[in-house]
Amino acid sequence: MPVTAYADQKCYGDIIVFQRFDDQAIYPYFAPVSNDKTKKSEVRNKTIIIQKRKQKQHEFLAQKKNEEVHTKEEKKNSENKKQLDAAIAKEILENGEKKWMVQVALASNQNKANRIQSQLEAKGYKVVTSSTTKGIRVMIDPANDYAIAQIIREKIIADNSLNMQSAWVFKWASLTPQ
Repeated sequence: MPVTAYADQKCYGDIIVFQRFDDQAIYPYFAPVSNDKTKKSEVRNKTIIIQKRKQKQHEFLAQKKNEEVHTKEEKKNSENKKQLDAAIAKEILENGEKKWMVQVALASNQNKANRIQSQLEAKGYKVVTSSTTKGIRVMIDPANDYAIAQIIREKIIADNSLNMQSAWVFKWASLTPQ
C-alpha cells in the first residue's frame, strides 16, 4: 500500500483539509466529534448554569436580608415613636395644665357623638370630643375651676330638654392641641 505524502494540512474546527504534493486537489476530512468535546461542553454549560443560579440565589438572599433590615428599622422606629409619645403624654399629664371637664356622654359611634354635640351646641355649650377605646367622649369645654365645672354639670342634668341624667367632672389634660 503506497503511502501518500501531504504538503499541507489545515484544521477548521471539526474539518481537517489535506493537500497532496502531486496534485492541487484539496481533500477535506471530517473529524468525528469526540465524546470528550461533548462532555467538556456539557460540563462547561452546567458550570455556567450553576454559576447563574448561585448568582440569583445570592441576589435573592441579599434582597431578603435588605427587606428584613428595613422591617426591623421600621419596627424600631415605631416603638421609639410610641415610647416618645408615651413620655410626652406622661409629662403633660403630670406637669401640664389641667382643667376640669364635664363629660356628658360616652357615645358608641361617631353619629351618636355628633347628635349629642349638636344638641349641646344648640344650647350654647362649647363641646369637645375625644376618641377612646371604649367609645367617643362628649365633653363640655374645660373650666379652670372645679366649682365652675360642678355648676355646669348640675345645669346640664337639670335641663330636661337635653335628657342627660348623668354627667361627671374630672381633671383633664389634653394631649392634642385644642
